[in-house]
Amino acid sequence: MIKIEYHQTNYEELLRHIAKTLKLKAVNQTIHLSPELGEGSIRLFVLENGIQVLVYNFIPAKTLLLQRKKINKDFYTLRFDDIAGTEAPNQSKASVFFGSTRFDQLYLANAGFHIKSINIIFSKEWLDAFLSYDTSGENITKFISLKMGSFIYEPMDSEYRRLMKETLELGDDRRFEKMIVQNRAMVMIERFFTRVYKKSSDALFDVKLSNSDISRLKLVEAELLKDFSAEPPLIVNLARIAAMSPSKLKEAFKKMFGVPVYQYYQRNRMNKAKAMLLSRKYTVREVGDEVGFSSVSNFAKAFKKTFDQLPGDLLGN
Repeated sequence: MIKIEYHQTNYEELLRHIAKTLKLKAVNQTIHLSPELGEGSIRLFVLENGIQVLVYNFIPAKTLLLQRKKINKDFYTLRFDDIAGTEAPNQSKASVFFGSTRFDQLYLANAGFHIKSINIIFSKEWLDAFLSYDTSGENITKFISLKMGSFIYEPMDSEYRRLMKETLELGDDRRFEKMIVQNRAMVMIERFFTRVYKKSSDALFDVKLSNSDISRLKLVEAELLKDFSAEPPLIVNLARIAAMSPSKLKEAFKKMFGVPVYQYYQRNRMNKAKAMLLSRKYTVREVGDEVGFSSVSNFAKAFKKTFDQLPGDLLGN
């Protein structure tokens, strides 16, 4: 496995970082995989409207793990993945992913799979400006704050597949490539947020939280996830941060993040453990210690409950 850790929000810098890690060169904003690494390419498009697009279209000979480390900057990534198993078609999957750079994220490109992925990055300021052109923008912004947690995920439909296909198969005339990519990227962004708006307008979406409540709950989240090696903060202490009663905090937290306080803590705790194991830098015991388990057996039970496999199974032990 080849692991690529990164934190860049500028895809030009990220492309150079990927090329350096893989010991390849980026020529004309494109990396072509060498035969020992697989076949295909990673291409960058810096568009005129302030967004950047990375287009992955390759079959890796070795599994690649791309791990983006969280940063305290507000950028968003909208990613469209169409992954096909060349020898195992039943393992193919296609999805749409929207995430924030304030959260760690993992992307696993398994050896022998055809990886087709369009990654679009933009700042919070860009998104706010984009949404400000429509009266629905405020609803969408609130929905993202309330329901996203670390990401929004949905299956890919035929229209997204068509737009992906047109972006991936640009042909030989390079004169209009940037125009085509910009057009398709904006249609995909528009379509995604139109669907988000429909969800935010659904009758079931009736969350009575003020902007002040949302801001204070984000402070609670930061405190809750600050250090997994220690015992999780008590509800009464989190309630002080939120300037709410403990009962109101528990109710408001579940409205905002979709699950109770400690269930949210445990999910993020286990995701960190999985990321550490996939890095191949730590033993199972070291990972268990880092996420606050006093014994390997207790850690293994919790990991299996979350991911339906033991930590050692993930490492191939």
